Amino acid sequence: MQIRIANAPTSWGIEDPEDGANPPWPQVLDQTAAAGYAGIELGPIGYLPERSDVLRNELDQRRLKLVAGFLFEPLHTPAGGARALEVAERTCRLLSAVGARHLVIIQGFTPERERAAGRPGAAMPLREGEWRTLVDGVHAVARLASHRHGLVPCLHPHAGTDVEFEHEIERIAADTDPALVKLCIDTGHCAYAGVDPVALYRRHADRVAYFHLKDVDRERLRGALARALSFEQAVAARVFCPLGEGVVDFAALRAALQEHDFEGWATVEQDRLPTDSGTPAEHAAASLAHLRAVGLGGGPPHAVPAPPEAR
Repeated sequence: MQIRIANAPTSWGIEDPEDGANPPWPQVLDQTAAAGYAGIELGPIGYLPERSDVLRNELDQRRLKLVAGFLFEPLHTPAGGARALEVAERTCRLLSAVGARHLVIIQGFTPERERAAGRPGAAMPLREGEWRTLVDGVHAVARLASHRHGLVPCLHPHAGTDVEFEHEIERIAADTDPALVKLCIDTGHCAYAGVDPVALYRRHADRVAYFHLKDVDRERLRGALARALSFEQAVAARVFCPLGEGVVDFAALRAALQEHDFEGWATVEQDRLPTDSGTPAEHAAASLAHLRAVGLGGGPPHAVPAPPEAR
């Protein structure tokens, strides 16, 4: 088993590149490197520099590798699928130019499903035609990422979407081409939806190419489900916590990864708001320390050069 650990702008609350509450991107890069991570995700396109030479230089100065990017679009509608291809082209062009490997594909929220996150009894499924549009949209984005840009497209089941619960994950896995569409398991979103991420990995180990490592606070999750909070409300209530402080068994995940000799990247994420008064840098460091304690994440942090004075 060989696994390298990255972090993501999501851990600093960055979902909208235009949000005025976002911390400056040099700060996020500096803190990711200082915590000892080997890489970083792109975050929403437009947050990190979009000129590939600029971004590569900034990453090289901090000894960080760009590992993945994502798109989050309503792929179950024709308009959403068309926009997804536009976002994917822009994102994949930058990823491939800077040497990243993965594109993470996520179906965007619908209001009804986002409000029903984690509660299968309240979650209405897509109509059959919408499901077929979703599958076709995933395939179209995956072909663009793979055939045009040489990336590995990874479908990401996500809380508050139409690919959230176990039966939906199994259905999308069955309905998509395994040679084209790989899987990204998000441990925290699985736990939010009542899915065992370790068992899910063992069932689909030959198809899982990438991980998002998250953890969920048990009591806060119970409270969010009892109060029927939407996914975004639950994030604001700090349902997601540093790795090791919640319900996910990362030691069991390590054992499963060893059984199947996993090689690749995993990215730590902690869903939060950019206005969260918590301490994302300290939480990122604590999450990596927990992974190392259970045998994931490699050795001690490397020495990080001082950031340039001016950018």
